Amino acid sequence: MSDFWDDSDIEVQEESNLPLNWTRFKKICFHVWRQFDDPYYAGFAAQIAYFFLMSAVPMLIVVTQVLGLFDISMDFIREWLEQHLSTEMSAVLKNIFSASSTAITDIFMIILALWSSSSLAFSLSRLTTYTLSYGKYRYNFLNERIKAIPMALTTIFVVAIGMVAYVYGELIAQRVFQNEYVVSIIGHSRTPVMGLVFFLMILSAYYVLPRIRVPLAAVAPGAVIATIGILLVTWLYSLYISRAANYNILYGAFSNIVAMMLWFYLISWVLCIGMMFNKSWDIILRRGRLTPGKIKEYLIKQYGAKGEERFNQLIMDEYDMTDRTLDSLAVRMSRKFDPGYQEKREREILELKQKRRVEQRIEDAVEAKMKETKKK
Repeated sequence: MSDFWDDSDIEVQEESNLPLNWTRFKKICFHVWRQFDDPYYAGFAAQIAYFFLMSAVPMLIVVTQVLGLFDISMDFIREWLEQHLSTEMSAVLKNIFSASSTAITDIFMIILALWSSSSLAFSLSRLTTYTLSYGKYRYNFLNERIKAIPMALTTIFVVAIGMVAYVYGELIAQRVFQNEYVVSIIGHSRTPVMGLVFFLMILSAYYVLPRIRVPLAAVAPGAVIATIGILLVTWLYSLYISRAANYNILYGAFSNIVAMMLWFYLISWVLCIGMMFNKSWDIILRRGRLTPGKIKEYLIKQYGAKGEERFNQLIMDEYDMTDRTLDSLAVRMSRKFDPGYQEKREREILELKQKRRVEQRIEDAVEAKMKETKKK
């Protein structure tokens, strides 16, 4: 049986760094498409869409509170919502921005808002780690949930600073440069700069959120695709809802929520595709940055002296059941309180150990035969 984490192909892939052309780009697209056969991705976009909705409101409220400190008008956001979303849907979001900009003093509410707004980062953390590990990683709810909170804070901070720059950028340029030509260039470049900030946010999510730290260049292609995809999806969706959609007929009072969820669902699929694109890009163009062997190398380097131990804790193996130290809390409690579970588990462990011994004997026999052939 071949080892999934075999690194024998790393040197070959590193020496075969292929350039991008139209044929290989089509292969990348088909490789992304084939990844949809994994049932994990089938429902993950819906999960991310749900967390989008769950995190959007608290995140927007915190952003409005922060922008209130700068006395920034939210009119430009209201205008964007009116252009890209249906009247009813934009009205729902605009009510959020009408909240008074007062200091938040309730510590409990701050923690609750951060926990809710980090839900999206938590979901993306699982998606990115699953993709990088080829579906072989072991979940850790508390670790991933806590890690998502700083990312949510960073997102709120970046969005707030980006909006301050968008609103006051021209005024700041006038005071700093005092040159009408430079001020005009900066004024016209605000929208592209916001697009760049948006790309950097997606890139940072793909880079920071996974439990496996990979090179930045390995996740950059997918970030570009995701940025373009989200802008394209938003534009197409705005055309759709302005000309064809009438959710009131089917969903009545829930039409606004359904419309928002559809938008979030499409964006979620783009984020999934962006991460899958990174893996396809690496495989088809043979970049050698995301091979299983490299992933193991990154993990061991990431955790230093405890690298091998953390790798064994993070990555699932076919024979993990035989290692009692890796038992989850649910398994340990079941062994103690669920009648008959201990005996069932012992039988399963015994069968796995027997299977492992048989496979080891076969591998040893094959290796011995190869050595004899080489001597002859």
